[in-house]
Amino acid sequence: MRRLLTGACHPDNIFQLVDPTSYLEGDFEAEVVKALSCLFPEYRCGVFAGTFVLEGERRIADLALIHKTVSHWFVVEVELAGHSLQHHILPQVRCFRYGDPADSCATSLVRAFDDLSIQQAEDLLRHIPRHVVVVGNLPDPSWVTQLSAVDTQYLTVSVYQDHHGRKAHEVEGRLFVRAQSLGFARFSATDNCLRIPRGCGLPVGSIQIVDQFGNAAGWTVREASGQLWIQKDHGPALISHDSLVQIIRNFEGRISILISS
Repeated sequence: MRRLLTGACHPDNIFQLVDPTSYLEGDFEAEVVKALSCLFPEYRCGVFAGTFVLEGERRIADLALIHKTVSHWFVVEVELAGHSLQHHILPQVRCFRYGDPADSCATSLVRAFDDLSIQQAEDLLRHIPRHVVVVGNLPDPSWVTQLSAVDTQYLTVSVYQDHHGRKAHEVEGRLFVRAQSLGFARFSATDNCLRIPRGCGLPVGSIQIVDQFGNAAGWTVREASGQLWIQKDHGPALISHDSLVQIIRNFEGRISILISS
């Protein structure tokens, strides 16, 4: 029996684990929303019933977890132990990770996050790095291993309750961000520079950037007038004048640029 003590030793501060198998999926999903919203305060969590399509198969998500900087986001699949990993969960998350979002994804995001416009939702789906996480009610190392094979993460949410009926939540695991968007830069062919607002996360000074052709080269970042100016050290950038370029940073710290279409 797992119990949790918060603060001084008193019956009011003792919480007992609620049987994880006692939840229906909808009820457990509501507990997951509470836990993720509070324990991952840098993210916004909402019910997300968007459809993804992969090889003709259509799958509907459960939740969305969007970083407050909108640099990356997670499609969240809520699952209970006992569901088939091979026949149900893996096909779902494979579709969310590698499939294409249907039109319902944008409208569902707008319903879940009322300050998000349809254009912002479409931009999120089109440009912002997407990750996938399964949230379950019981730890299972075999799930962790097999989900990682399709680039999907696993968290466990446990619910505790005291004798007054108050609840406490525990989250096991962490979110790993493989890639995040630092924003969009405007290119000036006149200056051979990219310009992006200060505060995007790029350091001032010499950095290496992988360009749109996959080539790594030295660039210099300098700050002026509240903007960062990013100039290639040698040779032209080969980017059309006044075009938008997305800057991506991966988990290793490598910075790359993508030409925005």
